[in-house]
Amino acid sequence: MSIGSMAWRLFVTSWIVYAVHFATDFSREHFLVMSMVENHTFRLDPYADMHNDIFVLPNGHAHHGANPGISMIGAVPYFFAAPLVDRVVAAELAHRSNETHPVYRDPRLARRLFYTLARERGLDVRFGLVGMVTEFFAMAPLAAFGVVVVFLLLEGAGLRPRLALAGAILYGFGTPVFFRAAYLNHNLAVGIFAITGLWLLWNPGDRLRWSDGRRAVLAGLCGGVAFLCDYSGALVLGALGIYGLLRVWEGRPGMREIGRLSVRFALGAAGPILLLWYYQWASFGNPFLPPQNYMAPVPWSDLGYQGVTGPQAELWWMLLLDARFGLLITCPILILAVFGPWLAWTKRSPIPMRETVFCLAFSIAFIVFFSSVQYTRLQYIHGIRYVVPVIPFLLLPTIAMLLQLPRIVSIALGLGSLALGWGMAMARLQELQGSVFDGFLDLLVGGPQLPALLTFEKMAAQYDPGLAHVSPTTIFLLAGVAIAVIWTVRRPWTPFTADR
Repeated sequence: MSIGSMAWRLFVTSWIVYAVHFATDFSREHFLVMSMVENHTFRLDPYADMHNDIFVLPNGHAHHGANPGISMIGAVPYFFAAPLVDRVVAAELAHRSNETHPVYRDPRLARRLFYTLARERGLDVRFGLVGMVTEFFAMAPLAAFGVVVVFLLLEGAGLRPRLALAGAILYGFGTPVFFRAAYLNHNLAVGIFAITGLWLLWNPGDRLRWSDGRRAVLAGLCGGVAFLCDYSGALVLGALGIYGLLRVWEGRPGMREIGRLSVRFALGAAGPILLLWYYQWASFGNPFLPPQNYMAPVPWSDLGYQGVTGPQAELWWMLLLDARFGLLITCPILILAVFGPWLAWTKRSPIPMRETVFCLAFSIAFIVFFSSVQYTRLQYIHGIRYVVPVIPFLLLPTIAMLLQLPRIVSIALGLGSLALGWGMAMARLQELQGSVFDGFLDLLVGGPQLPALLTFEKMAAQYDPGLAHVSPTTIFLLAGVAIAVIWTVRRPWTPFTADR
């Protein structure tokens, strides 16, 4: 099987698995998707009282305090699906009669109140369909693309295809990437664009036949889109720019060559940055101040600049070791990344020293940055989020270490990480007061779950009681059959008669 064929099969497989584990969380980014597509505006006025991150400006118009990049990505499939969604919603509302207080069986008061409000306004079905469309046709394929990029990086670095495939699967399903890929999320998108930029600039194994200039433009575009998705993308943009200059400097070029590639990188980044400035100008009247500058006061926003202070040791340890969302708690296998420089120094790593140092330096810089952000303390509501972009960068030296361990140890660690990643994706542990492992007992006792089915069960009384009895086993079997076909059918577009 060729590398290209493996990459396509891995992409479709990852897309299916992520879509199956779709979570029904309706985030602030979804409101902007709807406003852009349905009302052709960045204003969120109809939803001003439906999310804590939506605030009303003195001019009476509502917005949210985040960058618009991932919403713009999610708006693309919703633009095409909106007419069908309108028909489904209209049909549902036409058959809806006066009803008593809607039932949503969830212990969290905020979730019950949100559902009641959405139901009263006739938005419940629309919200559900918007979440599905943006997951199935935006977030899931984007996350699957990230898995393929990791595969191509590892294979280009010299790993045998099957080992590179195993490493990509570990990244996609044995880390919190699996958890975050379940609904529209800008943090994961930042990480995907960042690792794609590294792949383009590094081009391990010279697999990409594009010119240095074209790859520089595309890497700049990746950094710019990361910036459009979140202001932490500025770290991505800066890190990729520095790495690109180091790559060019290695060939001892003249200043003209350095300037040419720098300009191309900047040109690639310019489009998304200008789009962000336009969004900020259209929304807030100033193209350069971030949305957070205008948001209403929230806990810790009085510290520093809107909650961003200097690095704090307490927040650093929370990001890494908090039992509810710490990076090394939710993905302990990444601790092996610390051995990356030693392996590179002793020539036992497929990841060269320069790339190993870059991966670790980028990860440390990202963690230090978010140890300055007081909202780190709120991650227990949504699970690990802020440092998700460092996962692919830590995974590369982690895999280098796994290759040096006895096979039985590496396999055991990999399987354990896959079990943890899958468990988090199924249980969707949120608003925890204990440990990320608390909900795993339900999985051990009750068997595999699917987040969407759990949500349907909580509200089935309003729609179809049969939704409460849909078994995840059936969906797992169907997905398993589809994946088996993907990997066993050779030359799928060639007739059988061609084998004669």
